[in-house]
Amino acid sequence: MRSEGSEWTTAQAPDRAAEGVTDRMPFGAENSDSAAAKPATLDDLVGIVAVQVRAQASRIQELELALADAEARILSQARLICGATAAANSDLFNRRPVRAIIEEVLGAYPGISFEDIIGIGRERRLVAPRHRCMTAVYDERPDLSLPALGRIFRRDHTSVLHAVNKREPGHERRRGRTQKPGRLPVNASADGIGAPAL
Repeated sequence: MRSEGSEWTTAQAPDRAAEGVTDRMPFGAENSDSAAAKPATLDDLVGIVAVQVRAQASRIQELELALADAEARILSQARLICGATAAANSDLFNRRPVRAIIEEVLGAYPGISFEDIIGIGRERRLVAPRHRCMTAVYDERPDLSLPALGRIFRRDHTSVLHAVNKREPGHERRRGRTQKPGRLPVNASADGIGAPAL
């Protein structure tokens, strides 16, 4: 049995490892000629270290293979995503940031900052620019839902919906939707299920 703390390892003190073996021998065993009582020799310690090195080298090789496999899977998934994006004719990597869109709209409103637009202020001077910003972001970023736009502007999604529906007449939408947000399609029933109303 091993006693904790009294055993020396080859890493701690290689010259004392043999002493650790003789320290654990029962009384009187030092004088006996049995093979079990002999202290570990340097060749024995070299053999133990060689076995450990081979085991570690094998483990390193396994980990390198696993890493190469993981990298190959990641590259394959990236190619798949890029291929799907190109097939969908999407501009996933060419989208302008929301802040850039808002800053462009605010160029027409001197004295109003990005922080004013997303702030809690309800002053009359902020309403029109905020609604124009919401509409511009809605038009340019079809990947963002109304709740996502609401979180960006720190408003409820229905506030964004109101801003988008309140456009000037003749202002066409460039967004990929065929109907106004929040409205039923022409062929939908009054109950919203899609069955014809009687």
